Amino acid sequence: MVLRMVETFIVGLLGGIIAKKIKIPAPFMTGSMLAVALFSVLTEQTLMPSTFKIIAQIVSGAYIGQQVSKADLLNLPKIGKSILFLMLLFTFNMFAMGFVFHHFFQMDLVTALLSCMPGGIMDVSLISIDMGAESEIVATMQLSRLVGILLILPVWINFLLKHFGDEQKDTSSNTSSKKLEKTLPIGTNRHLSNDLLILIVSGIGGAIGIYLGIPVGALIFSLIFSCLLKLTKNTAQLNSNIRYLAQILAGSIIGSTFTRHSMTQIHQLIVPATLLLLSYLFINVLFGVIIYKRGILDLKSALFASSPAGATDISLIAGELGGDMPKIAAIQISRTIYTIVVLPTLVQWFIQ
Repeated sequence: MVLRMVETFIVGLLGGIIAKKIKIPAPFMTGSMLAVALFSVLTEQTLMPSTFKIIAQIVSGAYIGQQVSKADLLNLPKIGKSILFLMLLFTFNMFAMGFVFHHFFQMDLVTALLSCMPGGIMDVSLISIDMGAESEIVATMQLSRLVGILLILPVWINFLLKHFGDEQKDTSSNTSSKKLEKTLPIGTNRHLSNDLLILIVSGIGGAIGIYLGIPVGALIFSLIFSCLLKLTKNTAQLNSNIRYLAQILAGSIIGSTFTRHSMTQIHQLIVPATLLLLSYLFINVLFGVIIYKRGILDLKSALFASSPAGATDISLIAGELGGDMPKIAAIQISRTIYTIVVLPTLVQWFIQ
């Protein structure tokens, strides 16, 4: 058993490294999942206990919590109604598309709803394991959305700017990068004591979440505790290698659930994945144009803010192409937290 676990982890690690080399989005999560899935289909010898998901959940919550800054909180009152409007759009889309997938594509309801969540592939995949969904389907749908958005977004936004808006409010690449550094710190080499403090505090929060027995409790409470630590102690972002380790664990857990039967069903997800991507692009343009016309954000910033990919990925792209970075970061982080804290609870209430 131990040997199979070690083999599975090594396969996941190699898959993550290769994915990073060839620049696949979310490489360690995606690469480990694909590598372990392939290994599982070929050998049927993979093993990665789902209990390891708790480690991944705590690290994920710790990482997201460290992205929240005081500047983000100060921006919230200015754009609170816009954030609420976007969250309502995302919630409606999740339930609407979830019911479509459930009724027309033979997905069970939990799997269909979680497949449509506007969150990160790792976070939603961990939630799917916790809630008893078909995690391989959820992960594949989330990956399709993430890759699709990241590939299409620069071209999509340039197209919309030409037809609906102007570009005079863009900020320079250098200014955006500086703002990004302040509002959404990216993991670099940090002191060991900083990382240990974050993990210990987040671990305490995760343990409380598990004790309370609420859905995805470890993830939610580790996020809350990490956020409070960030705001009170101004801690630095976790070392990115720790996040990568959690991604490899999560990807390996999901990949090990793939079987030869499940692989034969992947082609059936092409149509649902395309429909999901189109639905989020529709929300993107709807929100962007409305917020732009009301003068709350320039069109480019509104489009970036409502793009459902990773908060860090979107902020990095926005930093290169221009935009109101503090507001983009605040909306993106709000979406991430809303997806993890609120939407699983709504799904749980709905299916009971």
